[in-house]
Amino acid sequence: MKIRIENATVITNNENKDVLRHAEIQVDGERIVYAGAADHAPATEADRVIDAQGNLVMPGFFNTHTHVPMNMFRSYADDLDLMTWLNTRIFPAEDRLTDEIAYWASMAAMCEMAAAGIVGFNEMYFFMGSVAKAAQESGLRAVLSRAVVTPAENVAQRTFREGVELFEKYNNTGRLKVYLSPHAQYTVNNEMLEKIAKEAARLQTGIHMHISETKGEHENCLKDHGMTPIELSEKLGLLDVPFLAAHCVWISEHDMELMAQHGSYVLSCPRSNLKLASGIAPLSRMLERGVRVSLGTDSVASNNKLSIMEEMTYATLLQKGTTYDPKVMPAAQSIDLATRQGARAMGFESGVVEAGKNADIIMLDTSGIRYTPDYDIVSNVVYSADDTDVCMTMVGGDIVYENGRFSFADVEEIKAKLHEYSAVMKAI
Repeated sequence: MKIRIENATVITNNENKDVLRHAEIQVDGERIVYAGAADHAPATEADRVIDAQGNLVMPGFFNTHTHVPMNMFRSYADDLDLMTWLNTRIFPAEDRLTDEIAYWASMAAMCEMAAAGIVGFNEMYFFMGSVAKAAQESGLRAVLSRAVVTPAENVAQRTFREGVELFEKYNNTGRLKVYLSPHAQYTVNNEMLEKIAKEAARLQTGIHMHISETKGEHENCLKDHGMTPIELSEKLGLLDVPFLAAHCVWISEHDMELMAQHGSYVLSCPRSNLKLASGIAPLSRMLERGVRVSLGTDSVASNNKLSIMEEMTYATLLQKGTTYDPKVMPAAQSIDLATRQGARAMGFESGVVEAGKNADIIMLDTSGIRYTPDYDIVSNVVYSADDTDVCMTMVGGDIVYENGRFSFADVEEIKAKLHEYSAVMKAI
């Protein structure tokens, strides 16, 4: 399908960080074929013409750390530290999940993300067939991975096998990729960590893992192994493949050096880390040292929102507040972490509005009072905008969300299903 968007303001997020006024964007199939001044646009026939009416078009957001079936657990276990939250509330609730519940909860997450301008997500969980089904129906891009845990040998081998089977079934099908996923250093033994590293190398895929999320996790690894979780992961070969490290709140200077050397990505989740009192990741130091950084939400059980727009705001404000330097992580850099860096972490050619890139773009209604006056549209997006300003989300040239309507789902049906299933969870 050919789509032409006219009369747009465009945050390109290209190398020059160009902002275009009175611009035109042309999409042919899955790719952008033109993005620039309207008076220089090539004449072309379009199946649909969208008048942006001066609204903002920009790259879509990539949510690089999620657990989407946990949309079943929003507000279920609030105001607890991580280990209490997991052991007394979340793990018992997860025991009651089924494929059906996981599917409908995942569909709820697809809707929430699409309406918030999220075009792709990086998922680690179980019931991954249900997640894959929801992702395919939504049209969003996704990297999926089955979390491997090793409480017992039979569980270790079963979860590992399920991760490989997920790869064999879904990798590079449609808009899906599959990585392998040891849940965390403290839930997976060294033997399995090394096995996963070798299998990821064999399959030529990446690894997605929770790491150094809490002070206790970090210190216990030092005590037990004489190394930080990142150092141990590097020793076991995990950093030799594309390595996506969720959280990294408690990491050392040497950890940063190792991650920069290997080109590993930090998946920072500022709101979740604050809510669980895990701490504040030193993103500005990481970026100074050449570590690649992207943004994620974690689940709605530990964040309560799937909003990369809010993660952008929190990320930049927390770095300014903790470094006492208002110049660190300026607005344009925060947008880059939420778009292009997220796309790169997940291996997609997106995050920039320019010819040749995937047509993964969003439109924000900027007619509201929050955008007036408009001295700096980039700053307005990071410091003033809200998810409700998103009026269109396009993935690969397909409009999946527009003006409150989803192309792939009946929201009222999804809400009714989750209300029905919540009675099961309340019984715990």
